[in-house]
Amino acid sequence: MACSPGNESLRKQYKIKCNIGHGAFGHVKLAQHRFTGIPVAIKTMENSKKHTRIITAEMATLQSLQHPNIIRLFQIITTQKHSYFVTEYAPGGNLAQLIKKGGRLQEEKAQKLFGQMVSAIRYCHHIDIIHRDLKPHNILLDAEENVKVADFGLARRCRAGTVLQGRCGTNIFNAPELVLGEGYDGKKADVWSLGVVLYFITIGYHPFKGSTREDTEGNITRGNYVVPSHVSGQLENVIHQMLTVVPERRSCIEDIEQHPWVMKCEDIPRDTYPDPKVLDILSDLGFDVNVILESLHKRKYDEMMGTYLIIKEQVRKGIKIDCNTLPKPADPDPTPPPSPLCRLKRRASEPIFDVHHSQPSPQHKADILTLLERKLAKSASLPQYCPQKKIPPCSHDLFSITAAIPCIDNSILEELDSDMEAASSPKNIGYFNRLHKRIGACLSKLCCCFLRNSKTQS
Repeated sequence: MACSPGNESLRKQYKIKCNIGHGAFGHVKLAQHRFTGIPVAIKTMENSKKHTRIITAEMATLQSLQHPNIIRLFQIITTQKHSYFVTEYAPGGNLAQLIKKGGRLQEEKAQKLFGQMVSAIRYCHHIDIIHRDLKPHNILLDAEENVKVADFGLARRCRAGTVLQGRCGTNIFNAPELVLGEGYDGKKADVWSLGVVLYFITIGYHPFKGSTREDTEGNITRGNYVVPSHVSGQLENVIHQMLTVVPERRSCIEDIEQHPWVMKCEDIPRDTYPDPKVLDILSDLGFDVNVILESLHKRKYDEMMGTYLIIKEQVRKGIKIDCNTLPKPADPDPTPPPSPLCRLKRRASEPIFDVHHSQPSPQHKADILTLLERKLAKSASLPQYCPQKKIPPCSHDLFSITAAIPCIDNSILEELDSDMEAASSPKNIGYFNRLHKRIGACLSKLCCCFLRNSKTQS
């Protein structure tokens, strides 16, 4: 079966490693960007009718989010059957795994992680994006154990004061108004879910436990939970503010951010778009910067934009990109084969051409003359011919012309020798190609100049 363009593009750009997660709407694989070698996560979702709204919503949401504590979207690849979201990879797992492995967190560590969560959700709420599925499984950790909020498949964008309908998310993290099936304020519902997450990571288990679903939902709607004695007074207070049953009395995310227990995050740096440092790296690697700028301007989230964002994320983290160790991208316009001038064979009686030989072979005389004319043209102060001396006619050996131009400075000849030495290097075949194209035009100019001077002298 023939591969669709999307699948072919995916295999061309990324090397799939293994599965790292599976959710209700798709699975996530660990992959490696083939060009930079940087690990990424690829979320795969089937393009079915029931997933269309979820895919569209998550795509639009991730494209509008740029926060250091929110998982970053790099690229979108679509095929007839699947949609692939290439995102930042968080190797630290999620909060649910962290608590299961090591138990509840000490308050100092919890303060740092929770402060980052609050910063991310406040940013979302500021631009009217509601997550609606906040839980430990959707809060990832990077290599430095910084928070990365992920999975925006149920996210909604809505203005302040909008009343949402319908139950969504995970039952034990739902706010009482969702459990009761009432209309709800999405931002206040996010605060409740975040409060349940805070309780879980600092105490080690869920606040609302019950032997049946009805018991659990009853405890949620009544706000029945117990705070252990080891919890500090300030932490207990912020938990109470978030797990308030009545939405109107529940604190908003801005109030939680100002609570004395919550660790404040540094000001979020503005995203320079595009970043000159990243463009310099891509240019050094051989990419066409104009193509990348067009992709960024149109927000295509294609291969060019994806490569830019992947490298930018590494630069933001302070990870040095060594251009010398990375492969160069395929050249869409390969260098043409060497011209016939470069393939001329040397006769056995001819000396090998070298700038140190006093008598170069005849086949290189025209090349030397062209280079000489090029150097003369660059110097505005040097005349094209010297009227004090009679110029030999054009029927003479072309190489003898160089001896008949006394106005040529020795420094020009030395520079000419340097250029010829560079051109004769195997690494500079393209240099000879460019010279060959100009031979005809340059010789024509010189001959016309000499003929005109001869008529003047006569």
